[in-house]
Amino acid sequence: MSSPPKDCFDEIRIDCLSYAISYYIRVLNLWVSRDLEKKLEGTPVVGGTGKISTLFIVEHQPGITASEIRQFAGKDAPAMTRLTEKLIADGLLDRRADPETKRRQQLFITEAGRAVLDDVRAVIGREAAEAFWMLTPEEHAQTVALLRKISAAYVERHQGLDWKRGK
Repeated sequence: MSSPPKDCFDEIRIDCLSYAISYYIRVLNLWVSRDLEKKLEGTPVVGGTGKISTLFIVEHQPGITASEIRQFAGKDAPAMTRLTEKLIADGLLDRRADPETKRRQQLFITEAGRAVLDDVRAVIGREAAEAFWMLTPEEHAQTVALLRKISAAYVERHQGLDWKRGK
């Protein structure tokens, strides 16, 4: 029986990190985020995290609030406020007072925001071939399913779906 192929992680000692999912997610996030930043260079969604997911969430849930989004964007309240303000200043989101409460600030995507998301969709459409070429289609689907399962558990553990359950 042959031993499994070696990879770059065999050449360094990372102790208990060699079997820690969190370590590999962090390394992967850094590299994939850098690649994504390069592909989206020149658009208002580069620099930082959470802008793209926020735009998609608002596009599909018009009238949602920043506080309802924050668990899905992985942000605390102050960071989510800064992110939302930046997207509004860049003309990608619009904020309006809720007609029922006036205090609640609802978010809506603008035409400029939709145009940026079209660019993002094109990049993401090429992601499997360009960023994850080492995976078969089946491995890609399995990886997405496992990461989604883990992410959903964390979001729900921290009450990320309260906004939906309250309606």
